[in-house]
Amino acid sequence: MTHNHQASNQDRWHLVMPTADGLRPQIPIHGPAQLVAQAPQGFMGKNQHSDAQFLNMIEGKARQTHQHLYRSLGQTCDLLVYGEMDGSNSEWSSMQQHAGNLVGSNTTGKACNSFSIHAANTTQHTILGSGMGWTAVRSGNINVVFVHVPNSIAKKQSDAISFYRFINNQVIHGGYGTIDLVMGDTNQGTDSFTEDVLSRATGSTFSDAHSSASIQPSDSYERSFSGTNSTASKKYDVAIYNTSTIRVNQVGYLSQSTPVAVNDASMSAAVTDHMGIFISVTK
Repeated sequence: MTHNHQASNQDRWHLVMPTADGLRPQIPIHGPAQLVAQAPQGFMGKNQHSDAQFLNMIEGKARQTHQHLYRSLGQTCDLLVYGEMDGSNSEWSSMQQHAGNLVGSNTTGKACNSFSIHAANTTQHTILGSGMGWTAVRSGNINVVFVHVPNSIAKKQSDAISFYRFINNQVIHGGYGTIDLVMGDTNQGTDSFTEDVLSRATGSTFSDAHSSASIQPSDSYERSFSGTNSTASKKYDVAIYNTSTIRVNQVGYLSQSTPVAVNDASMSAAVTDHMGIFISVTK
């Protein structure tokens, strides 16, 4: 659905950065971006690609992510976290060559509830805890919670407050202080939902780091979106920060697409149904 929605407009819009598979993914590769169009509708239909082909697309997306983040932030990415991926599974072992070394992963047995945590320097990060729909990591001196909030929780304020309050108490009881940042797929019904329930759950004031209604991913050219989901209609993927503990330096999004070859032509295809979000903060 995501791919077909983006492919309904065949203007060239996706910026593909140069990469070098033999090098560590965090190393900046100099050179101009290539501007490509989306592969035709139906390209990402069921059974259109083998597991190996899809893995290659995900690995390419990881390398693209590092290159775009370097150009956006002016520095390498400290921590890269994937939802819906169990990095400890042998089928994902090659991702470490493209996303970064594996800090750790957690899963409830379902792919949709898994997280895979990658970094160039694994000693700078500590996993503080995890549970259904969340994992907490201390990156440097920042307490960040990555989420994929179940719909059964995300649609009811009282349940969402309890969800975040439990996580915050886990972090505090570990001796690390309160939550500084929440990132990921919140499945929120309204744009202000997550900042509201986090503020109620913790007693601190949380705010959306990207308050604009229009989203222009860093890997897009002259194409903006109204949401981060398949049809660009809902802003599910957000970075919500504690205004009393950290300062946001920069924030942005990455599209769902990755480079592919179609009849020897360079194009793009959506390999996920949600945008990525990146942020630089100071505490």
